[in-house]
This record gives sequence, structure tokens and C-alpha cells, in this order.
Amino acid sequence: MTVIGVGGCGVNTITNLENRLEEVGISVPTIAVDTDAAVISKARAMHKIVIGELNTKGRGTGGDMNLGREIMEREINKVASLIGDAELILVTAGLGGGTGSGGVVALADHIKSNMPNSLLWTILTLPFSSEGGERARNAATALREVLRIADMAIVNSNDLLRTRTRYTTVLQAFKRMDNVLVNTIMGLLNLQSLEPFPGLVNVNFANVERITRNSGLGFAGIGEGTNPLFAFESAMAENYIEADISGARGAVVLIEANRTALRMGEVEEIPRVLGERYGIDNVYFGVRPDWRLHAPRVTLIVSSVRSRFVDDYLRRAG
Repeated sequence: MTVIGVGGCGVNTITNLENRLEEVGISVPTIAVDTDAAVISKARAMHKIVIGELNTKGRGTGGDMNLGREIMEREINKVASLIGDAELILVTAGLGGGTGSGGVVALADHIKSNMPNSLLWTILTLPFSSEGGERARNAATALREVLRIADMAIVNSNDLLRTRTRYTTVLQAFKRMDNVLVNTIMGLLNLQSLEPFPGLVNVNFANVERITRNSGLGFAGIGEGTNPLFAFESAMAENYIEADISGARGAVVLIEANRTALRMGEVEEIPRVLGERYGIDNVYFGVRPDWRLHAPRVTLIVSSVRSRFVDDYLRRAG
């Protein structure tokens, strides 16, 4: 896996991911890319790249999505040369601004055109509606393109974050959203170190690729609870685009818990719920015992979901 953050929001996510990776002792190639030299100077990443210095003099694109796309297209080799032969490339960005919106489209297009065997996922954040019409139009334009290009696009909305964290501080709300993004990436990384669990289908990359290749809109949630089923319900509630997973192409579930908390009856209930309640036929499981966890944790990834919120957003933004 290689993880790339584009623009201010994407670079911030990469920095927080690096901090988390250091805590757990995992090394993953991370790339931070922005036109704003000040943002890059404060970032933490394995590779830090400033693009467009001749155009912006290191001060960003001023919200010009076309400029952000042109700069990324012109300097794409700075990024592509660092990706290597990753099987899964994950690009994260906040939409609405110039570098994030334009850069993520250009980068996704290059990856799919030149690295067709790699699986491309994106994790994108939609701006607050209060940020204005231009940012909404930038975000909608970028989202349409990314949904067309990427194998799977996971989307979160700042407006829905605000609704659910109305009584918390701004910093706490943004930290919660960033934790969703970072935890999703960490869950993907943990899929690479699973132990077989008797009686369950265990996850490998072939399963992930099968359900997410050319799958469109996806959903990812991470939750904790007193048992795996409660943790699963908590993961379902981390839904920042009001995704409807009914009839989805497939689901990947990663359960992490202390060995004593991994009771077969509770673990087996999750695929039954996904199959019977939501009509998902392809459900793949990974179980990862972790003595450091005080409560069971579930990472849920679902491909080819529907979202009336996203449909309405794209229609309103024009």
C-alpha cells in the first residue's frame, strides 16, 4: 500500500496517520503533496512534495481548481516516481479548494491510465455548505470525476459531521472526522496481518480487490463496543454520507479484540446481519487478536453503496 495526501486536508490526514503509525510501530510509504509550501513544511510524511512553485510561489492555488489540476498534471512524475509497484494506492483529499479538488482528479487519472493493475481507492471530504458556492461546485466537479475514475471512493461530509457534533468544539469535531479517515486507513493496513480464525472466510487482497474493483461509491466505518456485534453497530453509525448499504456488492469486516472477547457466536452474527438485513452476499472476514485493546473494534468496508445525500449534493452543486 501507498498512501497519498493531496492539498491541505489530505496532508493533515497524512500527518496524523504518520503519528498513529509511529505509535504502533508500522512503516508504510506516505506521500504529502501540496502547492502550499508552509503546509508541507509542517507535515509529517515519508515523502513531502511541493508542486507548482513557479505558478504559486509556494502560496497555494487560491481555490483555483483548474490551476490545481494543471499543476498536478505537469508535475505528476514527482509523485508517480515514489508510488512504486503498490497493489493498493489510497489517495485522500479534502474537496472544495484548488489543490485538493484539481490535484486529486489529475492524480487519479494518471494512476488508472498508467498503473491499471493497481487498485485505486480515494477517501474524500466534502466542504461545509457555509464555505460558499464556489467550493461546493469545485467539490461536486471533482467528486464526479473521481467516482468515474477510481475503483472505490469513500466520501465523508463536513455538514453531516457538524450535525452530529453540534455541541462539541470545532477542534473536537474536526478531530473526530480525521480519526474516521485515519482509522479507515489503519484498518486497511491491519488486513495485511491477519490470523486464520476457524469457521470463517479470512480476508486477503484478492477478496478486497474482487469487491472493490470498479465499484464506485463505498462506505467505511470503525466502531468499538462491549462485544463485536455492538462494535459493528457502532461502525455502521459512523456514516457521514447517509450511505445505504442494502444490496451492496460486498463487504469486508475486520474484527480486532482481546482473544477472550472473540466469541464465535457474537462474531458469526455480523455476516448474518449483513446477509439477512442488508442483502449482501459477499462478506469477507478478518479477525485480528490484539491484547492491547480494551474493547472489541470493528472496521467495516462496503463497496457499491448508494447515497441520496451524495446524489442531492451533486445535483444542487451543479
